[in-house]
Amino acid sequence: MTWQLLLVEDEESVREAFALRLSDQGYLVQTAGSGEEALSLLRSFEPDILVLDLVMPNLSGLEVLARVKQTSPNLLAILLTARGTVKDAVEATKLGAFDFVAKSIDMEDLLHALHRATELLTLQRQVRLQSGQEVERYALDHVIAKSPVTQAFLAQVRELAKNDRVTVLLQGETGTGKQYTGRVIHFNGARGDKPCIEVDCPSIPRELFESELFGHEKGSFTGAAGRKTGLIEMADGGTVLFDEIADLPLALQAKLLRVLEERTLRRVGGATTIPVDVRFMAATNRNLKDAVAKSEFREDLYFRLNVVTLTVPPLRERQEDIIPLAERFLTRSALSLRKPARRLGDSARAILCQYHFPGNVRELSNLMERAVLFCPGDTLESVHFPSDVQGNPSRPLAETAHPTSTTSGTLAPSQIHLPFHLGESLADLEDRIINEVLKHADGNKSLAAKHLGITRWMLDRRRKSKL
Repeated sequence: MTWQLLLVEDEESVREAFALRLSDQGYLVQTAGSGEEALSLLRSFEPDILVLDLVMPNLSGLEVLARVKQTSPNLLAILLTARGTVKDAVEATKLGAFDFVAKSIDMEDLLHALHRATELLTLQRQVRLQSGQEVERYALDHVIAKSPVTQAFLAQVRELAKNDRVTVLLQGETGTGKQYTGRVIHFNGARGDKPCIEVDCPSIPRELFESELFGHEKGSFTGAAGRKTGLIEMADGGTVLFDEIADLPLALQAKLLRVLEERTLRRVGGATTIPVDVRFMAATNRNLKDAVAKSEFREDLYFRLNVVTLTVPPLRERQEDIIPLAERFLTRSALSLRKPARRLGDSARAILCQYHFPGNVRELSNLMERAVLFCPGDTLESVHFPSDVQGNPSRPLAETAHPTSTTSGTLAPSQIHLPFHLGESLADLEDRIINEVLKHADGNKSLAAKHLGITRWMLDRRRKSKL
């Protein structure tokens, strides 16, 4: 896509040279020779990015930026300077500048800043395009809440959605829907049209975590060829959800605590403090109090996150929700897999209501997808579910009805039998489990990782540690 720029520079030779180079890079460039001319143009012209010289006669770049932000608060602005100071950079950041770069003949810093700005604009536009669908998908009246437990829980969610600054800690067993709850809170609040960025704490390598979270400056470490905007900064105005926050390294917990307390961050290798307007949420299936007692989680961060704690109820406590959820997953799976299944038969309803669902809503979703895949007609019955759900472990459906299950994206639990041997170490048992699941997944690492409940990256790391 072609991006429109307004370049404001009082020196004519510099303005023309920069405009020509930027046009060569594919930008549509409009120019102004003064702050007053820029403000006049902005009354009828809406650029994607504003590039402002800091030092100009009459109105300085900072003065122009302050006026622009009053009428166009979301316009991305980059300030150029040949002799700027840290004080200028801090003031520009406070006024809402996207970046503050040195003016140079090769324009390298400016081009890097423009590249990052267009990346952010692309993300924001994707969010806006999808927000209509997302708002509908995560609307409060779309949440299935037939049981009294869920209705009480949803009442808490409604209150939290109204207040977009309260930090929320989502607790609950694996598969209960903590991420879904976080999205419901986000999309039903004042920040619903802004980014909702989820940080999967276990999947990001520790050595890259700080850069991913806070961003980095050019040359701050080997391979840092340019400045990078971190996930928190990209979510400015929206929400950041830390999934499995208990897996965040202790060293990074201290840095995250500072961001939560001061609502500012500093990129790796940077000297400028950047304010951020973000709602923070965190999710975990672990007991953080126990982790604090074991010195595995910082107590001060726990108290900062624990402003409001929501415990997402397990599916076994939501009996009235099981069938409505199953019907929703049935419809979704039938459409995505292009299968004829359209309704739940009586025998299917009976076994679903009796099953205890250790994997909660996620397990129900996977079961419905698998059952739809193996159902040849329009009605799902009990025979289309795995034997452990039917209560008959001697008849593994996956082995009789479909000899290779990896093509479906699921593995039947009854396929894998791993007896524990007395004297076997935990590491050896883990190694056997990984190898067995990989074997039944025909070497498909992504599928194996999915059924082990870990990421592909974590699977590779654990296998490498055995070598």
